[in-house]
Amino acid sequence: MKKIWFLLKFFEPKRCKIWNVMKWCVIFTVFLSFSVSAEIAAQQEKVNLNLSKANLQTLFQEIQRQTGLYFVYNEELCNTFGEVNVNAKSLSVKQVLDDIFRDKELTYYFEDKIIVVKANSRQTEVEKRKITGKVVDKEGTPLPGVGILIEGTTVGVSTDVDGKYTIECPPVKDLALLFSFVGMKPHREVVGDKSVIDVIMQEEVQQMDEVVVTGIFTRKKESFTGSSQTYTSKELKVIGNSNVLQSLKTMDPSFMIVENNQFGSDPNHLANINVRGKTSVIGLTQEYETDPNQPLFILDGFESTLQTISDLSMDRVQSITILKDAAATAIYGSKAANGVVVVETKAPVSGSLRLTYNGNLNLSWADLSDYNLMDSSEKLEFERLSGHYGTLDENGEIVDARQQQLYYQRLAEVKRGVDTYWMSEPLRLAATHSHNLFAEGGDGKMRYGLGLSYNKTQGVMKGSDRDVLNGNVRLMYRFKNIAFTNYLNVDYVKSSREKVAFSEFSKMNPYYRKVNEYGDADLVLEEFPDPDYPFNAPTRYIYNPLYDWGLNSSNTSEQFGIRNNFEVDWRVLDELRVRGRFSITKNDTKGVDFRSPKATEFIGKDDSEKGIYTESNTGNLSYDADFNVTYGKLLKEKHMVNVVGGMRLVSNKTNMSSFLAKGFIDDRYQNPSFSIGYPNGSKPGYSNAETRSASYYLNGGYAYDDRYLLDLNLRSDGSSVFGLSDQFTTTWAVGLGWNAHNENFIKKLGWIDFLKLRYSVGNPGNQNFDAYISMNVYKYASTYPNQVGLGAIISSWGNRNLEWQKTIDQNFGIDLAFLDNRLKLTVDYFYKNTDPLLVYVQLPSSTGTTQAPMNMGKQVTKGTTMVLNGTVLRTEDISWNLNFNMRHITSEYRNIGNLLDKYNKENRSSNLTRFYDGGSPTDLWAVRSAGIDPASGREVFIKKDGTQTFKFDYDDEVVVGNTEPKYEGVIGTSFYYKGFSVSVNLRYRWGGQIFMNTLYNKVENISEWALKNNQDKRALYDRWQKPGDVAKFKAISLTETTPISSRFVKDENTLSGESISIGYETQAAALKKYGISSLTVRGYMNDIFRISTVKDERGLDYPFARSVSFSLGLTF
Repeated sequence: MKKIWFLLKFFEPKRCKIWNVMKWCVIFTVFLSFSVSAEIAAQQEKVNLNLSKANLQTLFQEIQRQTGLYFVYNEELCNTFGEVNVNAKSLSVKQVLDDIFRDKELTYYFEDKIIVVKANSRQTEVEKRKITGKVVDKEGTPLPGVGILIEGTTVGVSTDVDGKYTIECPPVKDLALLFSFVGMKPHREVVGDKSVIDVIMQEEVQQMDEVVVTGIFTRKKESFTGSSQTYTSKELKVIGNSNVLQSLKTMDPSFMIVENNQFGSDPNHLANINVRGKTSVIGLTQEYETDPNQPLFILDGFESTLQTISDLSMDRVQSITILKDAAATAIYGSKAANGVVVVETKAPVSGSLRLTYNGNLNLSWADLSDYNLMDSSEKLEFERLSGHYGTLDENGEIVDARQQQLYYQRLAEVKRGVDTYWMSEPLRLAATHSHNLFAEGGDGKMRYGLGLSYNKTQGVMKGSDRDVLNGNVRLMYRFKNIAFTNYLNVDYVKSSREKVAFSEFSKMNPYYRKVNEYGDADLVLEEFPDPDYPFNAPTRYIYNPLYDWGLNSSNTSEQFGIRNNFEVDWRVLDELRVRGRFSITKNDTKGVDFRSPKATEFIGKDDSEKGIYTESNTGNLSYDADFNVTYGKLLKEKHMVNVVGGMRLVSNKTNMSSFLAKGFIDDRYQNPSFSIGYPNGSKPGYSNAETRSASYYLNGGYAYDDRYLLDLNLRSDGSSVFGLSDQFTTTWAVGLGWNAHNENFIKKLGWIDFLKLRYSVGNPGNQNFDAYISMNVYKYASTYPNQVGLGAIISSWGNRNLEWQKTIDQNFGIDLAFLDNRLKLTVDYFYKNTDPLLVYVQLPSSTGTTQAPMNMGKQVTKGTTMVLNGTVLRTEDISWNLNFNMRHITSEYRNIGNLLDKYNKENRSSNLTRFYDGGSPTDLWAVRSAGIDPASGREVFIKKDGTQTFKFDYDDEVVVGNTEPKYEGVIGTSFYYKGFSVSVNLRYRWGGQIFMNTLYNKVENISEWALKNNQDKRALYDRWQKPGDVAKFKAISLTETTPISSRFVKDENTLSGESISIGYETQAAALKKYGISSLTVRGYMNDIFRISTVKDERGLDYPFARSVSFSLGLTF
């Protein structure tokens, strides 16, 4: 009863506070460290025997059948023992054997699960044999930590730092030793009469990319019909050492990180990721709490988040698998329409204590190559020509005397050399460093791993930092055929953000001085009458961003998290496995944003409004439980059958509270108690959200003679996200495959090593939506007093009949290797039909809100991915390879009608994204332009019917481009020679278009107010001046609003240096005197250059970065 009470209390959600979780995890960890001896347990095994006139061997066979214990004995001695008569009911093995051998010439003893029968002390006693030896690799380098087991037992040792070992073995006939080491082939050595056994271990031929890791089961890739790819930590770290996702983008064309032109390389901003394009309506992500186009992330078998994977130290990763099509992702059913990214961290290996250290240093700086701003003389000339100083006479002289004086004062400053480069002020050479320490060891029964990692990320803008600290303990214990694993992770994350956006610096005029004669940043750089007021204009100011930068403002957040994964794995039979897993995660995040009362945004405001303190506290508690049964068996050497069935329960609860305080005297006192109080009419905020899902799945795989393959998947999912009328749904997938290389007629060709054809179809779904999207949500009406009582008003409308968003996903694939595996090709064509879409549609404001969720229309995405690898040169010491990958994707909306016209109208003045039937999510919609009329300097527009006009009409919008390139991918090469390696990977983008935001906002469309800011150099040149001029841009003096047309859409083709690295790894004997068994060093250059056919500003609020980095790995 006490054990039952313990389990109930452990799993009771309401009482699992973070301290209790930590306490129970520690108790459980200690519990695993102590166990009953396997020998004692073996002695207590119960048997039922009824043997008459049997020989001793028959008795041994019957006990082995009932208990799994093994007997070793001398046949000649046993043949002389005589007949055996036994009648035992529920007696222990020890009781039976004690009775059999009492006062006999034979005796026995237990050696773990082996019972050794020998002559008793009255006979010649056989002593245990001592075997010694040394284990090395093919180059003769000693291998420390090699596990050595006596076959059929868990008795074993490991090699020391010199690769040497000593093991005592029982006097057993046909005794064999098993040698195992990470990255090496398992080795079996028959002892015979040898007393010294030296072993040379060979590298493992089968690589990680030859298996499929789904997070629930692992399958041989050759027998799998799904589209997937697995990458090892070593492969990922050849590309870069900072982030596993960035490396994954280089290696796999289906995995894409979309550049964020606003936030660039901001370390505190999450990446925009998709696998094989997007399945939900692009542009409406802000309507949901999560990104509905984001793939599902699985970390060590449990659901995780993009932030967790982004913060994960690369040196902790064992492998990453991308599951792409329906057959591969079907095990995750309604959550897998966007693909699945499965991350496995390193598990400890048995052997003596081994310590591994990995250190990384990254130096990065801002990439400003796409900024093309004017210098001080160009800006002053632009202002003169644009009429900023008033009318010019026939000689180009400023007519207004006051404005003329101002102009010449500034010109004198320019001639004195004032040419301020404002963009350098908030930037720095950022030094990011990370450290990972991992200790591991154990034996066949118990393995342990203890890790500690720290990552200090500096952004290229001063003040933008992210610190991640992780401690983890993994214990793995095996008792007979049951394995227990407990994996505890504790994380602490602290982040800080820059005080002022980069765009505030990039817009500053270069003829302004940064500081005064005293070295201080002045508050005001320029004051002038507001140009929007023709009479009695108020005074406007240009404030110095360095003034705000020097204030005591701050924007920080802290997160503490704990995650514990527990797993029980019972190998019932060699072919039958039962596994139960449970994970609990608790995260608490506190964010504080303080804006100094001295900041320029508060100038002119009342003292009670100056200074703002905002605090938010978010708590998240999630449970993830999975139970599955796996069966795999080869029947009659022809029929391979794999079956996985199970269920999964997931719960996620989030609570958030926040408040805002205003009115501070000084920025030295940031505590909210120093504020005047809450803003008028405001109150603290609080919200909670909870999602729950239950899933039942069945996966079956069949392979005939390793030639003809079939995968079947069925899954039933229930989720609280969708309507009460449709909370459960069924997803399915079918995969077919043909290993043609195993056909005799292909084998006879001789030059084809591998040829596999694949097809799959299924309907995975998507649950990445607001927790309460299907429910009506109300809020308390507390703004005005209500004498009747507290009332409630609608906050958002739900939809109880909301259907699941599913995608019919078809995939055709081919895997080919030939010419002795020198050339490998993988091509996939996919067709994804998401029907219905789940979007928000506009409602009349009289309903209490302006939008509601509903199902409508569909989106079709189709594309091709290709990976080509070729070996130019391959010898024992040298390897030279070429690699090429490519992706081509198109998407189209269908049957959406005019339900999204609200967004089409809202987007007209800000971007070129539209939602029309037949249109693509990445289409650019605009009115076509015929250019600038040489006679008048006005823009000529092309109507839908092809005629030309000076009148701009949004009804003439058509598709003028597409931001998705026709082809995108990586081309590279790698070279290896005796431990030295070089890798070069260049990214190309060809065939897409871009809306030139810089041309639109900093060349034309410059208002009188915007003239106070610095502009692109092109604003000064190629402008229409007089009738007859053929120019790209309107007259320089125009300050009117320019409508967006195709004139601002250009073809964009790029080539960038995504990854260049050089490294060296060795296990040289000279390292031994320092206690080091292996050494790895590597240097990198990432995003080191970018060549583009257009010049458009990138990284507006936070610049992109280039980096040089170094890594060091040591194993002791």
